[in-house]
Amino acid sequence: MGNDKLISFENVSFSYSDESSEEIRYALKDINLAIHRGEFIAVLGHNGSGKSTLAKLSNSIYAPSSGKVFVEGMDTSDPENEFPIRKKVGVVFQNPDNQIVASIVEEDVAFGPENLGIPPAEIRQRVDEALRAVDMYGYRLHETHRLSGGQKQRVAIAGMLAMQPECLVLDEPTAMLDPMGRKEVMSIVRSLNRERGMTVVYITHYMEEAALADRVVIIDNSRIAADASPKQIFADQALLSRCGLAVPEITQIAYLLNKMGFSVPPDILTEEEMIQAIQTVSRSG
Repeated sequence: MGNDKLISFENVSFSYSDESSEEIRYALKDINLAIHRGEFIAVLGHNGSGKSTLAKLSNSIYAPSSGKVFVEGMDTSDPENEFPIRKKVGVVFQNPDNQIVASIVEEDVAFGPENLGIPPAEIRQRVDEALRAVDMYGYRLHETHRLSGGQKQRVAIAGMLAMQPECLVLDEPTAMLDPMGRKEVMSIVRSLNRERGMTVVYITHYMEEAALADRVVIIDNSRIAADASPKQIFADQALLSRCGLAVPEITQIAYLLNKMGFSVPPDILTEEEMIQAIQTVSRSG
């Protein structure tokens, strides 16, 4: 991966004026963050911490109030860069209903490439590929309003994939989904990163989802409070409680098992790790 930076935030602040008190409020303050090609980064923070602002700054939806955001060296504040930046960085938001524009699945996925002026034969290929990538090819002729929440979110992701961005920024894409839908979307996003090498910035408030990333960035009170591996982040109880965050449930179970006298690693983050640890304990017992 080296120094292959795709997006960099350099001393970035984003402020707005609070009409009720006329004071300037900061959604983000003095952010420095580098996102490298091929990484899977999870961004954590409680509501109002500035996570969504980070997503909107990453592809020119917002321009910073001060500092600079660069996408492959292109300054996001320059209006001339808006179009090339949005081809490189695609953002998927929380509510798929706000992103679905057509009544038939394949027409919705074709919408973005059509706007880019892509030739029809290539659009057909991109749409089919994107729908296969999110496991929705069998639904290509279905009506979008009849889909479940998880299926709609997968169609929204397919719509973004058809634009062939290098980086996918997902702003709490599973917040409105049931546990099954959450699992579906997370599994698709992981495979896009692992198998296709797509750079992923995944904003979430689910610790279990963040545990699957390469890096976890915590935003607290508009600033970056931590940037480290999931194991380092979730081992730091003081940091988590200071930022109002919890450990993943599975890590909590590992902690309780240790208290009960079972020797399992305290930094377990996934179900797979837990199964392995229990098998090891039962074999040695």
